Amino acid sequence: MKGAVVVGTDYPATGGGGGGGGGGEGGGDVDPEEMGVPIQPHFVGIGAVLMMLVSLVFTFFQLKYGESPNTKGGNT
Repeated sequence: MKGAVVVGTDYPATGGGGGGGGGGEGGGDVDPEEMGVPIQPHFVGIGAVLMMLVSLVFTFFQLKYGESPNTKGGNT
């Protein structure tokens, strides 16, 4: 556990009460935007869909054309 004493009003207040029970350091949920990382949900969704499409296209070309354009075999 970690603790700190802050004197003054410059420090933002956090939710009180022990969050206990988690395995590891950190005491609860942290908003990524507080740390300077603006995450927008639609970017996460677009990224997930894009990665699925890229993997499907890659798999299609691997199955259709084989390992390398220089390999012999197939229907030719």
